[in-house]
Amino acid sequence: MMRTILKKWYKFQQKQQAKKFNSHWYMRFGWLDKPLKQQDQLKNLFEIHSLQKFTFADCFYAFENDRHFIFFEEVDDVHPVGFLSVLEVFKDGSYTKPQTILKLDNHLSYPCVFNVENGWYMIPETSANKTVELWQSVDFPLKWQKHSDILENIEAVDSTPFYHQGVWYLFTSTRRNCKKFGDRLDVFFTENILDPHWQEHPQNPVCKGHQQFRMAGKPFIYNGKLVRPSQDSLKRYGGNIELKEILELSPTSYKEQLLEVILPEWNTEDDGCHTINAENNFIVLDAIRLSNKKQ
Repeated sequence: MMRTILKKWYKFQQKQQAKKFNSHWYMRFGWLDKPLKQQDQLKNLFEIHSLQKFTFADCFYAFENDRHFIFFEEVDDVHPVGFLSVLEVFKDGSYTKPQTILKLDNHLSYPCVFNVENGWYMIPETSANKTVELWQSVDFPLKWQKHSDILENIEAVDSTPFYHQGVWYLFTSTRRNCKKFGDRLDVFFTENILDPHWQEHPQNPVCKGHQQFRMAGKPFIYNGKLVRPSQDSLKRYGGNIELKEILELSPTSYKEQLLEVILPEWNTEDDGCHTINAENNFIVLDAIRLSNKKQ
């Protein structure tokens, strides 16, 4: 109940803010001296903005042949819905021009890339098709083809695979018996993600609340603990990221607890963040930047 009341208040504040500020999503990345263990490490990262202040968001990292790539959602004034792009980044903070990898009539976002049997695969967000789809790279990083449908006839967003103790798990937010994506977290599992027979976790929904369980990137080790990043959209869509420590994960049980909240405190002009990926000592995340409207 309290979150519902607060949500109404924040929605009013957002309307007032929109009168004064423009906003756009951008990406932050960098290499750390050691794996991510505390939020202070997020302050001095490089920034990547769309030249026209359009959307660069939902960022994922891939390391291949000693090269570093960021996959992300892009939105511009030509294509009416999101599409997927990639760019290469370098340790001096420079980066290549974005190149489109997947553009369809329906909205695409959250290009969750991962490696299986020395091949690259991706699960983009395709909820407009009521599918969860697996795509395979045929010429990394630019050319991709559809491999299979993981789930069909389901509205699901930000689906994220995770291999744990011999089993593939798929974390996803569906809109089954709830109002908003993020009100619940569902888990599916299979032994072989490339020849899958997905089963629904018996505890589904493994988490249920009010817009606080939508995935915000792949699980990773944070300060020695396995965490699942999730979005908390109480303040706004993409308000901040919560790190949920995974306490139990098996085909029969799931348990997590809130470990830490990541707020966009690295810049006073930033008002939200909703995707983070940390692998080894590389970090990439997105954030929303405000700027005063011209008088």
